[in-house]
Amino acid sequence: RAFIKVQDGCDNRCTFCITTLARGKGRSRAVQDIVADIQSAQLGGAQEVVLTGVHLGSWGKDIHPAKDIKTLVEIVLGESDMPRVRLSSLEPWDLDENFFNLWADPRLARHLHLPLQSGCNTTLRRMARNTTQEKFSGLVKAARAVIPGVAITTDMIVGFPGESQAEFDESLAFVQEMNFAGGHVFTYSARPDTAAAGMPDQVPHALRKARNAQ
Repeated sequence: RAFIKVQDGCDNRCTFCITTLARGKGRSRAVQDIVADIQSAQLGGAQEVVLTGVHLGSWGKDIHPAKDIKTLVEIVLGESDMPRVRLSSLEPWDLDENFFNLWADPRLARHLHLPLQSGCNTTLRRMARNTTQEKFSGLVKAARAVIPGVAITTDMIVGFPGESQAEFDESLAFVQEMNFAGGHVFTYSARPDTAAAGMPDQVPHALRKARNAQ
């Protein structure tokens, strides 16, 4: 397996995240360089490539004329005969239902990692996440309808500032409804210079840990 980085940086402004300050604006690598790296990896014996990036789904938005991640995957599949291609984490708002038609090619791994972070709309707004329960649920249903046996995994943050018991319960119920194949659960920790670090109603650390376990 070879990991091919296709972009760096992020233009999102999630209130808990320091990545934008640490990595700067989103920057896409050129298609020809990506394809060359994949071909080189295959010559080196790789049987699978994983397309990665800090904000993978934003690939192409800074290229003129603008392109999108679907176009990149189509090019990778068309210009290489790598036996398996896998996508790393994709923000749900970068995708639409047409994106899943890519899986008509059996070389594309039947796995989607879609970071949710919270299953409560109120918490998502404080996080400045550009999705909602309704949008996320619709995307998951569309993916499962088109990709038989797809494994959908996610990321969750518990104990975000202001997360009441009712908000946590709502988030937990939504996670159960989505029936994820797996995921990562993070106990919220403040990052200096992020908006969330200065928010009121910081959740006690012991309660954050308890919610993580639950």
